[in-house]
Amino acid sequence: MLPYESLEKFIGISTTITIKRNDHFVKEDDICRYIGIVKSGTLYSYFEDSDANMLVNELYSKQSVITSYRSFLNEIPSPAYIKAYSDSEIYAIEKKVYRELMQYQEWTLVFKEISDELFTNKCFKETSLIKLKARERYLALLRCRPHLEQDFPQHLIASYLKIRPETLSRIKSVDLHQDHK
Repeated sequence: MLPYESLEKFIGISTTITIKRNDHFVKEDDICRYIGIVKSGTLYSYFEDSDANMLVNELYSKQSVITSYRSFLNEIPSPAYIKAYSDSEIYAIEKKVYRELMQYQEWTLVFKEISDELFTNKCFKETSLIKLKARERYLALLRCRPHLEQDFPQHLIASYLKIRPETLSRIKSVDLHQDHK
């Protein structure tokens, strides 16, 4: 989560975008025009594999930084979709405004904090997928982002964790039984 001062600065200069449930913030192969912070609602980023299976890459809720970052920075097609799971509002800054703001040191620091947040989230997920077993990934997610369990359905969380929904159900069932012993 961004420091309060940076969050307030970002909100003060942004415009609010409304995205209805099941609409997209960005689609695969489109250029992402915005970098934003979720004001309300929930969204998720996903890829489609060659069999049209949805592979969830990220889950976004209130105060999450949201963008297809490489697409936004380099003005190249987005490799993924970002879709609203619920009606959502996003504080957003267009690329043109971003470029203008980057000329000022105070804004360079704000955008560095945003970049740092995106990078550390990516590293945490990547490390979790490589080093942790399914149950450990789930517990780590609950520790770091406990609200996600209330914000998203089990099949999206399972996809994000790179496990089958049945596996997540078993993990939750075992943990529930262990808590009552």
